[in-house]
Amino acid sequence: MNRRTFLLSAPFLLQALAAPRALRVGVEACPYCFMTILDARYAAQAVNPQGKAFFYDDPACLLDQLNGWGGPSPTAKEVYLADFAESTRTAPRWVAAEKAVLYHNPKVRTPMGSGLLAFGSREALEKYLKKRPERAGGRVLTWAQALREGERRPWVPADVLAPAKAP
Repeated sequence: MNRRTFLLSAPFLLQALAAPRALRVGVEACPYCFMTILDARYAAQAVNPQGKAFFYDDPACLLDQLNGWGGPSPTAKEVYLADFAESTRTAPRWVAAEKAVLYHNPKVRTPMGSGLLAFGSREALEKYLKKRPERAGGRVLTWAQALREGERRPWVPADVLAPAKAP
């Protein structure tokens, strides 16, 4: 391989090397709400063009930060969501955000109260809802739909991040 061929193939090599980074549960803090990530099943991550990973405790925090609702807007080169069905509290199983199936039901409790869960496939979501029928009745979204919806209003309920009132 000569130098020119190598330089032309470098972007493809970097794309092929894209992979989610390891999450340290109980150590990493969400850059949007500053909460420590205590349950990997709800986690999300964005990787910037320099390769630095930012971890979020709820997919809604990542959506809101990408839409400019708080904190510096990161440039995300890669975005991953924890597959709720395949992850455990201590170990996420990452799925690329554009391949994930998002489920929104305000009755579902999530770290930031968004009611957003991510699944690796529609079948995994349906299997989950069969096991937990009390959580049925929500909406199914793609990552792109959730991003567009987040442009109009933040996913994290406003009362979660509002400062406490003085007594």
